[in-house]
Amino acid sequence: MCKDVIYTGDSRDPFKTIDDNNEDGSYMIQRGYKGLAYIVRTSPVLKQTTCFVFFKVSSPWIDQSGRELHPVWGRLPATSLVMSAFPKADVFLYLDSDALLAFPDKSPTTMYNTLAFDGYGENATSQQLNPGLIVNKPLNGWLCGQCERYGLGHGCFNSGVLLWHRAKAEEILRAWWASRNMDESQNFVDPKNGESFHGWNGDDASRLGNKMGEQNRLMYVYAMDPHVHEAVWPVPRQKSVEFKSESCPDAVDEDHTPCLQNDFQKLVHWNLSEPSCFVSHYANRKENVVKHAEMMMKHGNLLRG
Repeated sequence: MCKDVIYTGDSRDPFKTIDDNNEDGSYMIQRGYKGLAYIVRTSPVLKQTTCFVFFKVSSPWIDQSGRELHPVWGRLPATSLVMSAFPKADVFLYLDSDALLAFPDKSPTTMYNTLAFDGYGENATSQQLNPGLIVNKPLNGWLCGQCERYGLGHGCFNSGVLLWHRAKAEEILRAWWASRNMDESQNFVDPKNGESFHGWNGDDASRLGNKMGEQNRLMYVYAMDPHVHEAVWPVPRQKSVEFKSESCPDAVDEDHTPCLQNDFQKLVHWNLSEPSCFVSHYANRKENVVKHAEMMMKHGNLLRG
């Protein structure tokens, strides 16, 4: 029986025959899928209670109104479908296709129970929380500076890894999905020059076709909708040491772990004993997905003896 579910998706098909010299990234998608599937089948912890799902997203992707959306929006209806398909599961871990588990023995339920404990950072309450969604802040980089510029505080997210709990997920999903119908006036604005926050500018087609649009919308509804704000738990909570910023931790260390994802992973790390996030997201180094997947496969072979 599935207590939790790991799911990922892409417009590229991981099941067809692909050579490693292809130019559209399909080989990376295939190797990442196989590495995840293999570790879920072989890990003594994961194979007991965790299921794994891959969903194919059409490209172009058209909504009910006939508008073309960037395929990243597909993760929202996919989340609803996965929750419907696995009614006895409570915790669901979404991974972008360039993100992989960093440990063989940390289930989504373990991740959720660890991260939902408000035990570190400023004003910690030492209470176990029950958010509908746990989402990680970007580690550092351009997005961090933008979040600081617009004063987003804890509400600065990389939506490439999402950890859901069924209990409060619906109100977040509904608000996030409905936000695609907002116009460009419903956005963060720089008080100094009136510029809008990236990802939600221009006409309807430009906003919906922007790869960063759905991430922008999650940050916006988190800031503006009190019910969503209460149901979403951003991690890590500790301010950055260097910049004193709530938006970006700038380090993966004892002060900034546990964390859901490291989205600035430069080297391939697998099953480390030192502080690490639960997921390695190779957003800027996609070639490392293949290397990481190979480590997962080798670990699976060791587990099987």
